[in-house]
Amino acid sequence: MIRKSLIIVIIAVTAGFNNSCKLLPDSWVDAITGATLDFSQDGNSLYHQTDEVTLIPGELSVAGEIKNAGTIDLKKYYKREVVLKESLFDADSGIMFTGAYRYKGYSLFDLLHEYNIDKKNVELFRPQIDSYVTVENSKGESVVFSWSEIFHNATPHQILIATEMAPIVPYKIEVDYPAGEKWRLVSAGDLFAFRMLEDPVKITVHSFDKKEYPIDREIDPLYSPEIKVLLEDKELHTITPQNITAGNLTYYSNFYGMGMGYHHADNFTGPALPEVLEGVLEPFDARLNRNALVCFASVDGYRAIYSYSELFNRADQAAPLLAITPDQNEGGYYRNFLPGDYYADRSVKALKEMYIFLH
Repeated sequence: MIRKSLIIVIIAVTAGFNNSCKLLPDSWVDAITGATLDFSQDGNSLYHQTDEVTLIPGELSVAGEIKNAGTIDLKKYYKREVVLKESLFDADSGIMFTGAYRYKGYSLFDLLHEYNIDKKNVELFRPQIDSYVTVENSKGESVVFSWSEIFHNATPHQILIATEMAPIVPYKIEVDYPAGEKWRLVSAGDLFAFRMLEDPVKITVHSFDKKEYPIDREIDPLYSPEIKVLLEDKELHTITPQNITAGNLTYYSNFYGMGMGYHHADNFTGPALPEVLEGVLEPFDARLNRNALVCFASVDGYRAIYSYSELFNRADQAAPLLAITPDQNEGGYYRNFLPGDYYADRSVKALKEMYIFLH
């Protein structure tokens, strides 16, 4: 009798759970606020006072240096949410503001998580910090992101394939921020929306193969007196302590590596990279922000890849440093440091080259 009653209770609970699940949205949402699941618009969130527009989705595939390429089954993934102020920059016209938006969709972090990377250069350089991805749309247009920008950032899930969007409007004046039609790639960490891409169809994973940097762990002292700055085959500039006029910044850091964990480093001090390269590179060049990557290389062959946009087009405007190494026999003269990274591994000691290339 007790067993029969227990079975009845289990059946009832299971039925109730199944019925309640029918009330949930098609895709779970991990949002900036629980207001995402409250469509009444009566709450405190100013991001959620307007109606969403549903964008037309497409089919998305993953290819390149991964073990299990194929078409992504979007039904397997949560949706996430970002907010951003959207504009472009033109050297002649200045800032061209197009609107403020809340976007909801699939994080590149989530979508790529199960597609295990299979670097073709793994025997030469095992760390994944020299990898990057391209995202292509149905028109053949493409944009680039570093692998670490997706997976090793202190604020992940900022790059979405957005399936819904809503304007974020002020309450004192009326504005008309246009909505799109097809789903789109958005990057909430970007100051200007150079890397927005409508109707993405393919994500491709790459490892760095544009130049050879032989690994030599026996160099002693580990020292480089200058940094060559190259744009593909063209040498643009040489950075030396003598030709830097920019003042120093100091960032305090919990320096934490992927392999060995915490490394004691009270702070990193040096000039901001955009100031060092003022007049050498245009920080808001549209083509470079969409399609350029930057390889920081050491005299010992260690290297790390950044997207041009994550260095020069940051919404948080937390500029990367050329940090001056206190003990220059053990890593001098400069090393790069980006405070937005969670992990320390892309901070390259004894920099000899900053190699910019287009994909």
